[in-house]
Amino acid sequence: MALAVVLVAAFMDLVDVTILNVVLPAIEADLGATAAQLQWMVGGYALALAVGLITGARLGDLLGHRRVFVTGLAGFALASALCGLAGSANVLVLARVLQGLLAAVMIPQVLTQIQLMYPPQRRAAPMAAYTALSGLAATLGPILGPALLAWDLGGLGWRLVFWVNVPIGLLAAVAALRLLPEDKPAPSRRLDLVGLVLSAVGLFLVLYPLNHNGNWELLAAGALVLAVFVLHERRVADPLVDLSLLRVRSVSGGLLLQLLFFVPTMGFFLVYMLHLQNAAGFGPMSAGLMMLPWSVAVPVFAGLAAAVLLPRTGRLTVQIGLVVLAAGFALVAAQPELVWGLIVGGAGMGLIIAPLAQLTLGEVAESDAGSASGLYNTVAQLAASLGVAIIGTHYTSTASLASALRLGVLMLAVALAATFLLPGRAAAREVVHA
Repeated sequence: MALAVVLVAAFMDLVDVTILNVVLPAIEADLGATAAQLQWMVGGYALALAVGLITGARLGDLLGHRRVFVTGLAGFALASALCGLAGSANVLVLARVLQGLLAAVMIPQVLTQIQLMYPPQRRAAPMAAYTALSGLAATLGPILGPALLAWDLGGLGWRLVFWVNVPIGLLAAVAALRLLPEDKPAPSRRLDLVGLVLSAVGLFLVLYPLNHNGNWELLAAGALVLAVFVLHERRVADPLVDLSLLRVRSVSGGLLLQLLFFVPTMGFFLVYMLHLQNAAGFGPMSAGLMMLPWSVAVPVFAGLAAAVLLPRTGRLTVQIGLVVLAAGFALVAAQPELVWGLIVGGAGMGLIIAPLAQLTLGEVAESDAGSASGLYNTVAQLAASLGVAIIGTHYTSTASLASALRLGVLMLAVALAATFLLPGRAAAREVVHA
């Protein structure tokens, strides 16, 4: 039951990333939103989430992961209520940004709770469940959105998309207080406020132009601010991010591979949906349903990878997954409207995600679990933005799904080379760093 509570939180966040896209026309008609406001309703959430993840993870280390998780979860539910009550487009934008910030407090604690609740030799099943739910949630959003809009319970229309989070989130928060293990905060440590500001500003300046196709000077400025952040973190007594984590080869190698794998994968989701709706004439619901074979394949092969393959083959599981994912891209490029490529691609993704998380985080000490989880999730968000920018821009300029997916296959080949930075086997016991 404790695992179910943290998985509910992860599911709500992942669904909220995608569910809004398909109800934007209804919001536009009801609130008279401009195109820029609609973009911020979607992008503001993702941007706030990405900017806040490192700080949210550190708060868990300092204040206790259960306490921070419950606060973030209850706050997320209440922010969802504000979204449902919004009487204007600007209010909805602000409520979505608040929702993203509270998700950033909640989400880093999910992987940390799994690490705290299960020793390494028992993490296979919960990690497989987390991976399965992640894959399912990412593709259920485009299906649940139109379904809730059609249901129109109580005449709520698009507002039901947000109101459904409220009872689920509040009940899950109460259950978390009863079921999750209580961990002790670290009273001797302080929150690095300078590092918090530098990381937030730097990530914002990097991610904003990636998500809004503009002002590359901001990207350069963001890179400079993040460089200052790294220098600051190396000197401060209680850093926001313990950079010594990056000296752990499994962590640095895993974060690099996370970036290289997620860029083409997240880019694929965007360009495939664009192709189905713009070139193949699919509606939003039909396009969402086309992703179901992928969604089914991910949890099936994630469970197989985490429980059976990873203990026996180690990083070879991830290497096989990258090859299978590349084969899926090739099949989709050749025949976009047939399910075989989607099944193969989903199988490849499932073979990668759960083993990659275990290989990356398995050697991290319990005291550093929150920071490591925050880094892992932040890199995933950065990769998603880069995927939209790189793969999406290539698709827009070439109007060719096949060309965009060939670029994706090339990136996966680079990711395959990076797998040799991972440990050969997942950690079989807890590691305590000096």
